Amino acid sequence: MSKKTAIILVAIAMALLLAAASARAQNPTASGVINATLVNKNGISLVFDTDPAGVTLGASGTSAASLDFGTVSAFGPLSSGVTRPTVTATNYTVTTIFDVMVEQGGLNSNSYTLSANLAAAAPTGFTYQVDAVTLTTGAQNIQTNGTYSTDIAHNLSLVISTAAPGAGGPAVGTPLTTTINFTATAN
Repeated sequence: MSKKTAIILVAIAMALLLAAASARAQNPTASGVINATLVNKNGISLVFDTDPAGVTLGASGTSAASLDFGTVSAFGPLSSGVTRPTVTATNYTVTTIFDVMVEQGGLNSNSYTLSANLAAAAPTGFTYQVDAVTLTTGAQNIQTNGTYSTDIAHNLSLVISTAAPGAGGPAVGTPLTTTINFTATAN
């Protein structure tokens, strides 16, 4: 074979290779397989909502809301949404209402139990209650048959001693901050 013929054959082969590559580039295809595993986890969530009859919650619609009773006393005006259901010779109570909504997914549960506890002991002269259940640092059941996906109203009460400071009563004029932990457990 002559050198000229060899060059022509190489040129033809290159043209065919380029044409084949060009034809493939116009309709590229690829295929693959992913073997995926999905683990569906069950869960439960608790959300605090402002009740129309109660104090407007800070961060309403979340699981970490705040509630401000404002300035309270045995007599005199109270903040909107706060009531004073009792005043006795030894103490008075201020109350507001708030809502709890518990959602569940992937559970075989028709109801839940709601419990609450104080994160730290209540200061002298103060007693916290949720729905008349006195709170301590140990968990107390508030509700045992809560309905999922429904705002359920609960009352938060603060019972304040009228005794003098140092005699079992609270310090006067001092802002009070307390954390109450709530837990919803599927039944």
